[in-house]
Amino acid sequence: MNKDLIEHIIEDIRYLGKSVVLVENPDGFLLRKDVIKQLAESSITINHSSQIVQRITFELRDKENYSKILLLVSDDNTQYLEDIQKVSAKLEFHLSNYIDGYHLSTVYNYDLAILNKFYANPQIIPLSKKETEEFALSIEISNKIESKFDIDKFRDDIDILISKKKKDWYEIINAISTAIRLTIDKEQFTDVISIVDSVNDVFQNDLEVDYEQSINSNAIKKPKIVSKILDHLSFTHANKKLALIVVDGMSFWQYQMISRKFPNYFKHSEDFLYSYIPSITQLSRQAIFRGASPHREYTQNPRNEEKLWNSYWNNKGINKSEIRYNHEKINLEGLERVSKFAVVFSSLDEKMHDSTDYIDLLGLTKNWINRSNIINVISQLIDSGFVIYLTTDHGNIEAEGWRKLKDREKLGTNKSGSKSQRHIEYSEKKLVEKFMEANEEISSSLVKKNNVLYFKDNLSFSTKKHLVTHGGSHILEVIIPFIKIVK
Repeated sequence: MNKDLIEHIIEDIRYLGKSVVLVENPDGFLLRKDVIKQLAESSITINHSSQIVQRITFELRDKENYSKILLLVSDDNTQYLEDIQKVSAKLEFHLSNYIDGYHLSTVYNYDLAILNKFYANPQIIPLSKKETEEFALSIEISNKIESKFDIDKFRDDIDILISKKKKDWYEIINAISTAIRLTIDKEQFTDVISIVDSVNDVFQNDLEVDYEQSINSNAIKKPKIVSKILDHLSFTHANKKLALIVVDGMSFWQYQMISRKFPNYFKHSEDFLYSYIPSITQLSRQAIFRGASPHREYTQNPRNEEKLWNSYWNNKGINKSEIRYNHEKINLEGLERVSKFAVVFSSLDEKMHDSTDYIDLLGLTKNWINRSNIINVISQLIDSGFVIYLTTDHGNIEAEGWRKLKDREKLGTNKSGSKSQRHIEYSEKKLVEKFMEANEEISSSLVKKNNVLYFKDNLSFSTKKHLVTHGGSHILEVIIPFIKIVK
């Protein structure tokens, strides 16, 4: 089962195909504050006021936005005037339609986390009130165990992984991403980030050698950097239906959140590769679709990206009619004619830049997974015979502000089109030297590469205490997921 209780309810409401739904809800479940809040996050508003207030809400609704749904809840959904009934669907909602085999009057008392467990574990033989309470207690105990993250064990595990002569960076990024995901909104998060920063120090030393080697590596066995993805896919799946899904700005811990929604029939294998450095979209996503190192003069936009995708596969002998590129708006019609399909989701990157910290981004990511419909897109592609690869152009980091660039420091900088606040690109090398000489206090935090400067730790060119961004070479930006998904 790949969706939780609220997701199932939302799916059923949207399936009605109306922007207004007249609801009878005898058990009152939809009027719970936690339910109202979760539905509101998916643009479903509940109104249980007087007929006059409901009438006003109906008239003031956003009639142009069909993704927004208004639920008018009453004891009798036939009492509304004809003009409201004409544009509305009708629904009699009972929680018992979703939760089977439990003592229902007892079930209503539990929070959504426990209700999800009830929902995911229907009982063939109905449980009594006592048995339902005992099952709920076992869930509460289990949840407490899961929520207690063992920081000392994590520290010990990381010490062992980092001490190895040949480091397994997949195992390391997986471990630190799990730790981040489980502690973002907990006191232990500060300790986790401190450990991650120590790991990053080791990673930066390895990166000095590994990164240049990855650019010139052979892609046949596996791609080591984003610019090698297409060569690997071309060699491995030249004559197969192939879909490449790129989620802009997705950190490894956010991928873990997505993968936890995968249904059982998704068989997936996980690996990692490097973002292009500095980790900005103009370079890294361009490198993915060019299938080669990026060009500095390139203008990043979906139109140019589509040209790169089409050009690469045209040069491999694939007919234009078999190639498709979609950006955000996904067209899943006529897939029988398509053999090379690129899908780009860019809205998660926008949510990342809108976040103050990882707590913000955690909530926005949960919301994005539901709204983007990514699980359903993957499912339909699998059903249409595609082998799917899921990746990103770069990760992200909860950074700290150093300070903004002064006007004189901006002179001679090139506009990259990136929202990054972790790199500067100058037109002349002497301007780089001038900046470094004037700001020796951050020299240990910066990497100088030709005319470019970028942070390798968690600093940024900002006055904000915290912000979420990218554009440097921190491990959370550079090591990104490369996932194969088949049926």
